[in-house]
Amino acid sequence: MTVKRVSAAPRLPSRTPPPSSPAPRRVAAHFRRLFCWTRGRAARRLCGVEISIDRILVPIDFSEHADAVFEWALFLAEQHDSQIVLVHVYHLPVEFQQVEGAYLPADFWTSVKNEAKTSLARYGERARARGIAVEEVVREGYPATVIVEEVGRAGADLVVIGSHGHTGFRHLLLGSIAERVVQKADCPVLTVKSGTPPQD
Repeated sequence: MTVKRVSAAPRLPSRTPPPSSPAPRRVAAHFRRLFCWTRGRAARRLCGVEISIDRILVPIDFSEHADAVFEWALFLAEQHDSQIVLVHVYHLPVEFQQVEGAYLPADFWTSVKNEAKTSLARYGERARARGIAVEEVVREGYPATVIVEEVGRAGADLVVIGSHGHTGFRHLLLGSIAERVVQKADCPVLTVKSGTPPQD
């Protein structure tokens, strides 16, 4: 994310304004200036800071939560005229790894990768139908690690990722991919809870 200082932030009004001044009106006007966003190609200006979001990385796991994450990414991409990088990471489930003597067919990984590419392409088509440039990436590995690597490779300015809300033992067992991405990624991360599409 490119951040450029373009002007000094406005000075906050005094906590106790003079009795003769219309305090609510002055404070409201101040915050309208403070939180004024200027439209432009891949840029917004807030508090005198210009923020560019050229690439948004979006991990897609094909779960029931994926559509909410995808809709948020589309919304932000349209607002900032950004490119979307769709990423799907496949790996052998922990439960399968623990099965002694488990057998994998010779073409197992090829089949998994091809199916993932086909499924991810459907998301890509939906984005392109709305005029958004898309890159699709399918990789094998541990999801959090691969996502962080793709952030660096793609030069992403923002990650939009789902938060499934696991708690207790399930969270301890599986960990939180979103949490680890937040900790390790070199750019801001927006976590989206299931069933929370953006509002126009």
